[in-house]
Amino acid sequence: MAILSGRYGEVSYDPTGAGGATLVPIISLNKFKVSFKTDKLDVTCFQDTNKVYIPSMMDASGSASGFYNSAEVTLFEAAVAPTPGMLKLCPNTTEPTFFWTGKAYMDVEVDTGVADAPTLSSEWMAAGPWTMEPVSAAFLARMRESEQRAA
Repeated sequence: MAILSGRYGEVSYDPTGAGGATLVPIISLNKFKVSFKTDKLDVTCFQDTNKVYIPSMMDASGSASGFYNSAEVTLFEAAVAPTPGMLKLCPNTTEPTFFWTGKAYMDVEVDTGVADAPTLSSEWMAAGPWTMEPVSAAFLARMRESEQRAA
């Protein structure tokens, strides 16, 4: 694995939620963000000299942005869909085995100005388990801990 340019990044989506071969790249995007933040619970007690926290549930969410393209309506369809679709985020397609994937609900916004090309931005939030490929032992352990807490 190496540090590579984001030039060959790719965001793919499947409205059926099946993933795999049915994932289709979303055109005209030029940026995405993925976040795996863990909520912390305040367990501070009497006599503690500072606040004390323990980890709770991990969140999977993020965003994507790029240019509005009237030939690409995937994000708009995803935003009004009653069920989540499968989202795949690949930082660089020259290393196609490194990516994050999972079911997600999506939102979309368009921003237009007189002196600008119209842009769009989308936020997503997990609708089920998310995975990282190739899975790291630390990431897998954290996901399992989070799933056990949810049960």
